[in-house]
Amino acid sequence: MKHFNHIFPLCLIALCGAVLAACSDDEEISDAATTLPATDGSGETYTPEWVKIETYSGGEAGTAFDRTSLAFEQPMPAVEELGLLSQFKRGERMFEANFVSGHSSETSYSGLGPVYIRTSCIACHPGYGRSYRVDKFNSFEDGNGYLLTLCDENWKPLPQFTGMLQTRAVEPYKAPFDESGLTIEWRTATDEHGNTFPDGETYVLRYPVVTVDKSKILLQDNLPEVVNCNIEGTIGIPGTGLLDAIPDDSIRVQYEREVARGYCVPLPLNTIVEEDGNAYLGRWTYGNTRAWLGNGPGANAIWNITNVNRSDRRYLYATKEWVAKMEEMGLPVDGFDVAPGATNSLEAEMDNDDYQAFMVWHRGLAIPAARNLDQPEVQRGREVFYELGCQACHRPSWTTGNAADAMRRIPRLEGEAGKQLAEKLANQTVWPYTDFLKHNLDLLGGGMRANACRTTPLWGKGLQTICTGRDDKMHDLRASSYEEAIMWHGHSPKSDSYKSAQKFWALPTADRKALVRFLESI
Repeated sequence: MKHFNHIFPLCLIALCGAVLAACSDDEEISDAATTLPATDGSGETYTPEWVKIETYSGGEAGTAFDRTSLAFEQPMPAVEELGLLSQFKRGERMFEANFVSGHSSETSYSGLGPVYIRTSCIACHPGYGRSYRVDKFNSFEDGNGYLLTLCDENWKPLPQFTGMLQTRAVEPYKAPFDESGLTIEWRTATDEHGNTFPDGETYVLRYPVVTVDKSKILLQDNLPEVVNCNIEGTIGIPGTGLLDAIPDDSIRVQYEREVARGYCVPLPLNTIVEEDGNAYLGRWTYGNTRAWLGNGPGANAIWNITNVNRSDRRYLYATKEWVAKMEEMGLPVDGFDVAPGATNSLEAEMDNDDYQAFMVWHRGLAIPAARNLDQPEVQRGREVFYELGCQACHRPSWTTGNAADAMRRIPRLEGEAGKQLAEKLANQTVWPYTDFLKHNLDLLGGGMRANACRTTPLWGKGLQTICTGRDDKMHDLRASSYEEAIMWHGHSPKSDSYKSAQKFWALPTADRKALVRFLESI
């Protein structure tokens, strides 16, 4: 049937856009975390030891010191130390290439379709960062990284469609949904403070209302009376290899600690049996529905975004309902396997060497170093971060696991290079500012993540604008500034982060600005 050669990766799904988390009025803050000495006793100023440590956001093996528009694209020092730079660059080319049907060149790969979501990876991740908020959905628009899911009135995904809705198809095939039938309306909410800080500065609280024209849906059988569409923006991708290297047991301890304290209680952990037959904790995607990087953002989406097969996935990212519809329309569907364990008769279109290089690139992307931590305003912002209790869910630091544990998370196709890199990233102290757990924000606008969204890592986000040109925040990109994102966290008293956001609202102007400066610096 279809015959293509290569594939591009993803529009990464992963992680929800929370910018602050909940607190308690009596949350204990360690002295080590908040003491910011200015002198050494002699009157001479010096750099506190924590500044030197926290500057290395990804540890010594995973931190890059580029602050330019290319900051998100840098290889980890470990990549160069291991002699993997050529594989890293090979994977990078696949990320940046356009994919087209029946053509191959230095700037594009063949292998698009028969149904697909995007033609290039970087179109969803401009500057290797996250996507932009848009007023009208157009999957061919650079920077529009929204991923769609058709749901019923209770936001349960409809099984006759793929989890990430395909809105494009290679002729003569037809997409399950004509994206012209999607309308995104941005409305404005008013909070209990009238969207105004005590000093008179105002903020805007936008939220999306998404409607679906059911006549634009190709698969009409078994549609519910109400069809909703969930939208989620892509995320930035630097440092994902480090996040994957944090042990499951550490996340379990964090979960039990948050449950025991009795407030801001996270939603239950997701346990997922992965391709090696072992059970792991979900940590990827906004809903923690993927457990490891080898089957999460990147490795999964490199298969399904452009629907190109590799040796371990010789079946389409499609549904049997879609295949039946194509057959009904008189289109050839011989060999269109749509599920694991089927006949697996489709030809492997991406060779293992390309896939391994892509995963070396994906695991080997550095996280930018923290910046300006020695500046008094940033240091005051760090104090405020702890005073508000933000660290309760945006846990600052973690330690990656040992080499043996890390290697358990390396799928077979990544080969020796992947294992070497995982070993190099073991036992690193990293500063992502997340607890990897889902919390309730009780957001307006509905959607799958309004009441169940993973705490987003905050590291590197201060470089988002310089790398991508935009800095839209939260899972559906509703906030355009830290202030807006924080106040969305306190819009509803049912939100886990309500107390923290209300304390932020009441801060003196200087402290409010200092917190933002700190968030921009990490």
